[in-house]
Amino acid sequence: MSKLSVLMVVAKYPPDFGHNTVINNLCKNLNDLGYRTAIGAFSFDSDPPYNIEKVKLNKTKLLISGVDYLNFDIIHSHQPRVNYYLLFRKPNKPIIMHVHGASSTIHILNYKFSMLLFKNRITKTIAVSYSAATKIKQLIGNIPLEVIYNGVDTDFYNPELISNFKKGSPQLLFVSGLRKYKNTKILISMMPKLLEKLPDAHLQIIGDGTEYETLQNFVTNKELEKNVELTGKIIDTEQLRSYYASCDLYISASSLEACPVSPFEAMSCGKPLLLYGIDSHKEIIEFSHAGLVFNSLNEDEICEKIQEVFKNKIHFGKEGRNFVINHSWINVSKLFINLYENLCKH
Repeated sequence: MSKLSVLMVVAKYPPDFGHNTVINNLCKNLNDLGYRTAIGAFSFDSDPPYNIEKVKLNKTKLLISGVDYLNFDIIHSHQPRVNYYLLFRKPNKPIIMHVHGASSTIHILNYKFSMLLFKNRITKTIAVSYSAATKIKQLIGNIPLEVIYNGVDTDFYNPELISNFKKGSPQLLFVSGLRKYKNTKILISMMPKLLEKLPDAHLQIIGDGTEYETLQNFVTNKELEKNVELTGKIIDTEQLRSYYASCDLYISASSLEACPVSPFEAMSCGKPLLLYGIDSHKEIIEFSHAGLVFNSLNEDEICEKIQEVFKNKIHFGKEGRNFVINHSWINVSKLFINLYENLCKH
């Protein structure tokens, strides 16, 4: 029996948010396991890595013929807005909707509308955390739903990496797109208080986005250039993992996440976590035991928790590494293979 073929679908490639990492790694590992996978999009700004096949989608064809003209056994959608084209015609093959998280009110409304309109044509919905699954059920009601966490390359991101970017102690790291709901300004504004307790502390922020310039000006106005560094977006993963290797703890004050990839990469490098206490962050800490949460955006509380995590960084780091070993991309890919094969049996 030949192995199944899977088309991962987004509106444009690469997508604007972090699920680009998820799509690329799923394709790579499924291909390595002998499954034909490709990325389908209406437009491509760049080629996918790892020699992943790309398929340029035709909106008119999809509206007239549906997904049946696509030569794949399973269609795995990663963005709600593509559902209008994928599901306009009733499909004769399994359609998976992978919900990575909602980053705005428009995104949430778009997801809710497309799901309510087409939920009977979606074979299975994937949530990336149990907290995300709860929110999906609140929005849509009961639907065929499964939770599969995002993965991490546990060989590439590992505790033995060489530290090339050490600039302080403790060195704090945040990796993300810089948008308002990420609350990155709080991390910068608490630095003077932290420096009173830990005068060698340093914060590195990796990423770009709508808030980058505002944050850079804020650092300058607060005269924190020696203690806060905004690197911009780092595409080179070799360089990125060296930043993880250089930090003492990973910190995030984001108020909206489903299953962020960066904390998993940090844990894979043996680094402890300090995360703002939203449901998805609490879930990560509860299951991994890799650090602590802070329950308010109060600077004093954040500083106290930083000191506590820093004191116990070796213990938390080991717990996190043990947790992510079970969530390597190869293990996550095998979960999807089981799902694909079960769906094609019915």
